[in-house]
Amino acid sequence: MSERILEGNLEEKLKHLETFSSCDVADALLKIDNPYGGFLPDIVMFSPDYLAGNSKLIGPVFTVKCVPVSDVNSPKPSQHFADAVPANSVVFVSAPPDTINAVWGGLMNTRAKIRGAKGVVVDGRVRDLEELRADGLPVFAKAISVLSAKAFTRPTSFNEPVFLNGNYEPQIKINPGDIIIADLNGVVCIPQKDLDRVLELCDKYVAMDQKVKEELLKGTTIQQSFALHRK
Repeated sequence: MSERILEGNLEEKLKHLETFSSCDVADALLKIDNPYGGFLPDIVMFSPDYLAGNSKLIGPVFTVKCVPVSDVNSPKPSQHFADAVPANSVVFVSAPPDTINAVWGGLMNTRAKIRGAKGVVVDGRVRDLEELRADGLPVFAKAISVLSAKAFTRPTSFNEPVFLNGNYEPQIKINPGDIIIADLNGVVCIPQKDLDRVLELCDKYVAMDQKVKEELLKGTTIQQSFALHRK
């Protein structure tokens, strides 16, 4: 992956995406039959605040996969993944299921910030919340831990497809270059091939919902408002 992965038209599209919420995007993905509307369940905002504020994280995914330290067969990268984070990316870290340790903490966060990352999404636990919040990067995770990774997990690969932990059918796949939008409501992953269609649908249906809201504020019933503007 290049050092700078937002170029030209994609950067303009991501600015457009900023005008929508994760809920808007999930609705659009459901309309094009994306399983689960791209939603990554149970991952919530921990930084810069816990489930508060207007922070929004948007960018192309840079994936990191971790395995238990007992796994002696999986590859061992020669480079630390934090040193490979591309500018403008969203780091997505996949921990082994039921891991009690953190796979992301203050030092990695600082390095990612210096590398120009937009933020971090962790399918697992994080730690050093005070450091994460001081850095100001948006960080989303499933939970927290006081334990470092060293005795429990290690990275095995980066910038390769990963699957979200959980019993989902079909499995939820996150590919390098997919687009993350994360905010107070949650985290959604947009396949990059679907970005244009998602933007079109968000434009259409957000405008419709605004008209519905205007009707509701006039005292119109929700059934009548839907009949008028959700056709």
